[in-house]
Amino acid sequence: TETQSFYCFGCHAGGDVITFIRLIEHLEYMESVRFLAQRAGMAMPEDVGNDDTSKKRTRLLEMNREAARYFRDMLNSPEGKEGLEYLQNRQLTHNTIVKYGLGFAPDGWHNLQFHLRKAGYTDDEMEEGALLARRNNSVYDKFRRRVMFPIIDRRGNVIAFGGRALEKDAKAKYLNSDETMVFHKRENLFSLNFAKNTKEKFLILCEGYMDVITLNQAGFDCAIATLGTAITPQQANIMKHYAAEVVISYDSDGAGQNATMKAINLFAEAGMNARVLVIPDAKDPDEYINKFGKAKFEHLLEKASDAVTFELVSAQGGIDVASETGKTDYMRKACEIIMQIRSPIERDIYISKLAKEQEVSKQAIELQVQAMMRARSGAQRRKREQDVLNFANRRDPLNPDA
Repeated sequence: TETQSFYCFGCHAGGDVITFIRLIEHLEYMESVRFLAQRAGMAMPEDVGNDDTSKKRTRLLEMNREAARYFRDMLNSPEGKEGLEYLQNRQLTHNTIVKYGLGFAPDGWHNLQFHLRKAGYTDDEMEEGALLARRNNSVYDKFRRRVMFPIIDRRGNVIAFGGRALEKDAKAKYLNSDETMVFHKRENLFSLNFAKNTKEKFLILCEGYMDVITLNQAGFDCAIATLGTAITPQQANIMKHYAAEVVISYDSDGAGQNATMKAINLFAEAGMNARVLVIPDAKDPDEYINKFGKAKFEHLLEKASDAVTFELVSAQGGIDVASETGKTDYMRKACEIIMQIRSPIERDIYISKLAKEQEVSKQAIELQVQAMMRARSGAQRRKREQDVLNFANRRDPLNPDA
């Protein structure tokens, strides 16, 4: 306490309180500062001079936590019986339900609204926090007859909710909170508050809440999911902070495979290694775990192919590589994939592998890849030159400095 510092005689880590929070909570520097500021009841620098903003943010977070308590209590009440049965039918244990703070929004238009009013919150605050929706001049509960999934940030704050409809013919199977002052979909990941403490060297990226929760229950605490959107550059950068590699475990349907290809490209741009999990005889990780168990899923993880191999295999889809025309089409697609690889060594490895598999000379593939890379470089240079010309043409000749 005299030096306001810490030291671990086991691992020899040491430093100030911010360093301690970074290490123990697995947070980035600014996240650690926010964590400490929130704990001490202090405003962050960006809030200085605008105390109303800081107070409003705190009120929204407290209101979300109260809403989460309400949903949890409803799940364990007679009104939540069908919600609890749904979760139990999905083979979730009591401990898992408690761990994730799962709840239930009962049927009705004003249940949460009246509860939060009694807790001291106004309708305007509830609407601003995306807990109420508005139609004409009236407001009503946004979530009704849905199993509720609290979305918790890395500092442990409840920032939003996801709701799973129980009606089979519901227009929206899953309904997520709109963006608010405390919730930005592109900058958050479901279950990262648990995954940030994993001992694994990788993260498993899933599509939905249930995939993540089922994997976590089975012992895979490194599972996370995006929040109703495709993976974003911001989310990729956050993931890179916690692991060197990501295993993409999207659904096996067409939409899932398309999303996988987009995710591969984004992780490549972020400089993060990616592997792809192919799930046989099941549409998603949740179904596979429940059908075949943890050991079989571990085996799938071990066999997960690297991103380039996955793309090369996918490129063969619908092509008869036994025919000359088909083989030519596939080789062109394969070369387009390989030319995206930045590392010359890694690029050479895949060229050698492709040459051996397709019985084509390595030199021919190298020449094709190099030609494509030159063409791409030339196209990029011409685009830059055209952008400069376009900018110059937009300038006002009577005011050249404008």
